[in-house]
Amino acid sequence: MTKLIVKTSFLPLLLAAVSAHAAPAPSAPRGRVAQYEASARVMGRAGRLEPLADLTQRWQFEGLRPQRSLMLGAYGRAHRNLKLGAFYQVQSGARHDDDWTKDAAGNWFWRPAANRPENILILDATPRTSLGGRFVGSLKVRFERNFFNAQSSLKLEPEVAWFWLDGLAPKGTLFLRHGTYIPLNFGTRSFYERWWYAGGLWHPTAAISAGPSVALRDVVWTTSSSFAAASGGGSYKVLHRSLVWGLTVLVRAL
Repeated sequence: MTKLIVKTSFLPLLLAAVSAHAAPAPSAPRGRVAQYEASARVMGRAGRLEPLADLTQRWQFEGLRPQRSLMLGAYGRAHRNLKLGAFYQVQSGARHDDDWTKDAAGNWFWRPAANRPENILILDATPRTSLGGRFVGSLKVRFERNFFNAQSSLKLEPEVAWFWLDGLAPKGTLFLRHGTYIPLNFGTRSFYERWWYAGGLWHPTAAISAGPSVALRDVVWTTSSSFAAASGGGSYKVLHRSLVWGLTVLVRAL
């Protein structure tokens, strides 16, 4: 009777081990991996509105697969220290939790997303204030709705910037920024992505600015629906850490 109990109790553990083996969690490299990002932005002015077009590409993850995005919209100045904006973004190459899946042969992989278009509505509120001297503080509060997977998120980006002035004309800007991306209707964590930026812009003319940036980026992958189904309700949390080298060119239509 004792032997029967031992064998019977061992069976669920064996099945769980086999199930877990059949559904591996995605892996992430140890340490930080290099990524590269380039952005071109065009800003204009139409009365109280400031139209904006932003084209960004990031070479990321294994094999530096590209993520591309085009954002179009406009800011409006609701107050001397507050801008409100509405934008529409089309992107491809973005990776989501449920992109971790398997094929008919049972091989697990990240679903390719380089040619998958996603449409996103963005609402933005950016208050800013003087911190004394040539320092300015701001807080970008951005709501995003991704129509591809019906996911909504809130992005909070506080920033401190220092301006190098030649009289009243800005000649350069240095900034520190932190970004926290909060899932509103998905995931199991209080945040899924964080950035720590440092960068600068040189203003050779009133119409053109350009400069480099460097950022620490942490992304947390959590359990995909395919993994949960294959493992009988198993879960995982995978941290992907990267160092992002960036270059931004900004053109103002005066």
